[in-house]
Amino acid sequence: MKNKIIGFVFGVLSLGIVNAASATELKLATFEPPKAFIASKILAAWADKVNECSAGAVNVKMFAGGVLGKPPQQYDIVTKGVADISWTVLGYIGGQFPLSSVIELPFLTKTSKAGSRALNTLYEEGYLDKEMAGIKLIGLHSNPGYQIHMKSDKVVRPADFKGKKMRVPSKIAGTILKTLGATGVRVPAPGTSEALNKGVIDGTPFPYTAIGSFRLFDVTKYHTEVNITNATFGLIMNQGKYDGLSAKGKGCVDKFSGQWFGDWASGLIDSQNAKMRVEVDNKPGHEIIVASDDVIAEYKKILAPIEANWLAEMKGKGLDGDAVLKRARQIISKIDG
Repeated sequence: MKNKIIGFVFGVLSLGIVNAASATELKLATFEPPKAFIASKILAAWADKVNECSAGAVNVKMFAGGVLGKPPQQYDIVTKGVADISWTVLGYIGGQFPLSSVIELPFLTKTSKAGSRALNTLYEEGYLDKEMAGIKLIGLHSNPGYQIHMKSDKVVRPADFKGKKMRVPSKIAGTILKTLGATGVRVPAPGTSEALNKGVIDGTPFPYTAIGSFRLFDVTKYHTEVNITNATFGLIMNQGKYDGLSAKGKGCVDKFSGQWFGDWASGLIDSQNAKMRVEVDNKPGHEIIVASDDVIAEYKKILAPIEANWLAEMKGKGLDGDAVLKRARQIISKIDG
């Protein structure tokens, strides 16, 4: 009996070793610090879901903090096979995702849920096929609307931006800030705290989620709510790596992809955004200013040409920006009102 028990235990252990050895490792890269919200609560959790589902067929392993590539390199490291999967800001990758940038247009979104649902629907309905060619798209999401976070000077009305040095997170955000009279400065998200601390920038557009992720409590003071722009994020995968997975591995990646990924991620993001807003509001030395309807109307009047220029740019590229914007608005209005 003793020998039978020993043999059984040895067999179970051996099976575990074989399963571990046969698992296909998938390197998941992000530039966010390991403890940042997206890295820890979304990407690591997504990896756990896939790993558990696959029962040893795949092993998604996190590489956070930009160890496999800097923020603007996240698309390239996937297409070149340095990473198998990456979470990236599509706006960091110049010109590759023109139609996806619709979410960045001024005042289009308020919640991550609305922006994420719009993006994944646009993809499902074929609007984004051209720009997503060559990669396996796992899912898209947006942030909640971007507010203005300042180090020392309160910014409320459009005129208050004149002469301010502001972090530029994307091409459209840069155009918005320039139109308002600010000087745009390119700073990757993880470097925002240092840039504010050293006076390289005076402020930045960001959702509240970023306050915790990028340690901005000590380098910001004023927070003006305008929902002025947004950003598009993609969880992307090397197509060849996906094609080489077992049926079980593909099934588990697909199970947690598409609209499922967008709805799940946006729910977590919107919840964290609300939580961080409360934390900021209760933090000594911080002030939240909610822009009035009259002030928002002033912003919209000044920034109106940006939408028209985006539509003209899409037309110049041979892309149907009118249809994409119309469809996005239909979806977003049902959620954000």
